[in-house]
Amino acid sequence: MNQWIGSAALCINEERKVLFVKNRDVQQWSLPSGGLEEGETPEQCCLREVLEETGYRISINQRLHIKRAILSNDQVETHYFLATCEERVATAIIDSDIDEVKWCSIHELERLNHAFPEDLEMIKR
Repeated sequence: MNQWIGSAALCINEERKVLFVKNRDVQQWSLPSGGLEEGETPEQCCLREVLEETGYRISINQRLHIKRAILSNDQVETHYFLATCEERVATAIIDSDIDEVKWCSIHELERLNHAFPEDLEMIKR
């Protein structure tokens, strides 16, 4: 069985909205996230993935939890972090697999087609 390790960021702004991305291939929404590259820590992965998927530089406030699952015969381990968006980088190039970047209220979140619906409870807390 293969192992995949990645990170995801729960970014909440001053209006209590959450940063979400929509994947072009599956047309579903999720927190900005992605897999560790060689030599990266989960925190470094989180910083890089948010920048690549949204154009935002972030600072990590705290580790929230680690989600473990088996998907398509892969052991998946995702490290979740609470983060603050520091700035939007005007020259950032968003990953081609991201269709849309959006700040969503809690009410809006419930109406989205989620790639990982199990994350909703954590987000609402």
